[in-house]
Amino acid sequence: MNVLTRLNHATAKTLLHTDSIGSYLEPIIQRFKPAWRTHWFRARVLSIKNLDGVVELLLSPEKHWPQAKAGQHVLLTLEVNGRLMTRPFSISSGPQQLSNDHPRQRSIRLTIKVNTEGGFTPKIVESVLTQRVVNISAPQGDFVTVDLPNNPVWFVAAGSGITPFLAMLHHLAHLASGSARSGANHPIHLVYFAKALEHLYVDELLAISKVLPQLRLQLLVRQQGHHLSDALLDCDPSSQVFVCGPAQFKHAVDQQLDMLLHPQQQRRAEYYQAPVVAQQSTGEHDVLVIQRSTSTLLTLTADDNLLTGLEQQGIRANFGCRIGVCHQCRCVKKSGVVRNLRTGELSQQGEQLIQLCISQAVTSLELEL
Repeated sequence: MNVLTRLNHATAKTLLHTDSIGSYLEPIIQRFKPAWRTHWFRARVLSIKNLDGVVELLLSPEKHWPQAKAGQHVLLTLEVNGRLMTRPFSISSGPQQLSNDHPRQRSIRLTIKVNTEGGFTPKIVESVLTQRVVNISAPQGDFVTVDLPNNPVWFVAAGSGITPFLAMLHHLAHLASGSARSGANHPIHLVYFAKALEHLYVDELLAISKVLPQLRLQLLVRQQGHHLSDALLDCDPSSQVFVCGPAQFKHAVDQQLDMLLHPQQQRRAEYYQAPVVAQQSTGEHDVLVIQRSTSTLLTLTADDNLLTGLEQQGIRANFGCRIGVCHQCRCVKKSGVVRNLRTGELSQQGEQLIQLCISQAVTSLELEL
């Protein structure tokens, strides 16, 4: 953090009680520039398609939005019932995609599986149609591929886990269309599991396969007797394997690859799940919360995650995805022990940066929000 940035934060905290001067001016700027928010990028909605259980958004980010790498994701922020909500979504278009309406204007596509019981995805269409301009973060994540492979590559997806692989395949097809490298002939396997008739973008994948003749597609359905053991049978130890899907699917792929003696260092994965309590605590713990120069002593139930517990006590904390992906709920634990609900690991007693939504109190805590 440079001197000017530190001065900005210090001045804003002292005089305005916000994290930056831009945050304080947001309501004023939004009168002239809807959806303007400090630390975020504006993106105009070019189109929205409400498919069967899936929403497809085509967005045009503002000019200074950084170029994404194939496989990265963004945080999408919408106003839902007067409240800002944020969730992470993979970009399903290639980095070179342009808008059909404006050929010189780059665009990104987000393909979002709708969870009918969720508080965010069922509201996307209504919110986007109302706002027409949304907020997105800079591209995030290191689940990326940047070049044509020098060894066989396997993309293994389940359900909406196909989205980062679409971006990767578009990128590889773009490279192959202008490449004379001999390395471009290494096999690229796509193993894609979904329910019957629910595979996404099949026509698009077939079109990519015409540009990438080394692409070998397997569109599989478990209910029709297709198994990972058969799909991955030819995956040799030299292959690079990318996996995306639910956590249970990722673990099943790992088990199969272990049986094939495929090395862990040749695998990369991105998976999603709600936080699961590994070893739940019981009882209550005292939590001292420090906000700006005030301190509040609370008693939280140990079996709640810290974000939920603080909200139930009337303490407002930053949050985004609520599943440990976006890191917006990070705070400093000054003292005490917490459990990571994703991994089950216990923290050290001393100062540490933690995520509230996937942390659970094991002892009394001191938190600085």
